[in-house]
Amino acid sequence: MATTREFVDFWLENSVHADEQFGAKRGRVEVDRLVESLVHAAEAQGFTKKQVEDELGGDIPGFIRASIDRQNESEDVRLRKEK
Repeated sequence: MATTREFVDFWLENSVHADEQFGAKRGRVEVDRLVESLVHAAEAQGFTKKQVEDELGGDIPGFIRASIDRQNESEDVRLRKEK
């Protein structure tokens, strides 16, 4: 069985992607939806919301927002290199 961290990393890799580069950046509502999705998926795999919160330093929305921001920055760099 996967650890909480392994599950979260897998979920993030498969569920959280960079924003569309020419569209609006995701706001709090969209991040909250991702939080709900993560918690629901974690619970379906036998993890509690508390376990996920503990693994992510107690701030699931902040962790997901930071993940989106990192992916956005990586995508920005990739697009600049293509020019």
